[in-house]
Amino acid sequence: MPRLLVVGHVTRDLREGRLVLGGSAAYGALAAQRLGWEVGVLSAAGADFEPERELPGVSAFVRLSAATTRFTNDYDEDGTRHQVVTARADDVDLALLPDAWRDPDALLLGPVAGEIRDFGATSLEAQCVGAIAQGWLREIARDGSVSARAWPRPERDLAGVHVLVVSEQDLPGGGEEAPAFLEWVPMVALTRGWRGLTLLTRERTHEVPAFPRPEVDPTGAGDVFAAAFLVGYHETSDPLQAAAFAACAASCAVEGVGTTSLGDRAEVERRLAQRERLLEEGEWDE
Repeated sequence: MPRLLVVGHVTRDLREGRLVLGGSAAYGALAAQRLGWEVGVLSAAGADFEPERELPGVSAFVRLSAATTRFTNDYDEDGTRHQVVTARADDVDLALLPDAWRDPDALLLGPVAGEIRDFGATSLEAQCVGAIAQGWLREIARDGSVSARAWPRPERDLAGVHVLVVSEQDLPGGGEEAPAFLEWVPMVALTRGWRGLTLLTRERTHEVPAFPRPEVDPTGAGDVFAAAFLVGYHETSDPLQAAAFAACAASCAVEGVGTTSLGDRAEVERRLAQRERLLEEGEWDE
């Protein structure tokens, strides 16, 4: 099987009064595993995180910390997310990664709280590299409240990255500044939730429709999109096909709380075929 390594904090997310597993590392790893890939995670967490139980079948290399990173996520009616960080694990430690995982087929950098500091994609030998922007674009105040900020050093953090996935909600000015990232990466996927995404390359811009579904919990949909995009891109070398595949994977994620509704390969491909048919017919079956 192809192998994906995901780097970043696993988290505990408070949603509607209960804690659920979260973080780009968890969402990305479990999404890729459901799609048939072998997956490894490089993370940091407290003793309450149990990889064998919470990420079954995933090779987990976890730096033991005093606490697991915790977020409180609340959403407005328009989908705007408000976050508070109530605990943070230590930075991720590359030294924990064994040699066997230093040359994966694909690498996904998914920081959530600035935890990838001392290394980047060029420290590994992945064939295909993606990065999720949110962890570099978050300003965490003393009280834990999260707000958008400008990226301090994108030229350093994005070295060796092939595609950057960024939500319009993570950018201080919405999506207007997304094209600027093409200075450092050849592709940028600007996600807009149920409204689809814009895939930017240095040659042209593509608007990619989503596959809208009834939304229960949008948390993690962008992480699932990023992992599925790498899976699709590695398998096809076609960024537009990968984006459509990833949009269908993300549509599964929003239908349940946390990672409970992630789609397997058969389900994602079924939605992909339905999406293509509905696009041809000019209508959606929601």
